[in-house]
Amino acid sequence: MHAMRRFLLLSCLIAAACSPGAEAPKGPPPPIAVDTPAPDFRLKDLQGREIRLFDLRGRPVLLVFGTTWCPYCSEEIPRIKEIYARGRAANLEVLNIFVNETEKKVAGYAARHALPYPVLPDPDGTVAGRYQVRGVPMLVLVDRQGKILCLQCRNLDTLLKGL
Repeated sequence: MHAMRRFLLLSCLIAAACSPGAEAPKGPPPPIAVDTPAPDFRLKDLQGREIRLFDLRGRPVLLVFGTTWCPYCSEEIPRIKEIYARGRAANLEVLNIFVNETEKKVAGYAARHALPYPVLPDPDGTVAGRYQVRGVPMLVLVDRQGKILCLQCRNLDTLLKGL
């Protein structure tokens, strides 16, 4: 009887492993890198409009990942506003993505800081996961063809002049 249970258990495990169905994930997503396509995403802004990165092809896009509680993110706001104002001539789109934050909290923060560019809550962190955000603020510059020009963007001002 004990041998029969083992046989049945082993048979079930083999059948489950060989049966068609959803494939198990094949490990972590490939790392994002400069000169690779930027992962596409869809998020709703605070007015409920869906924004999709792919739809912005033909325009450079600066993704600013942040949170409402991060002091460095707040310190970056004047610089990002300046980049937004200067970049309008080059058709630069700035998207401020708030990681693991509720729409209500993000809306209050955006109003207090008078953010002039689209603000996108990422309540479950899905988009941040695709971009492998490990800390905030994180800046990602995407070119007109949808490729990543820089991550963390230490040379952002130089790259923006080339747009």
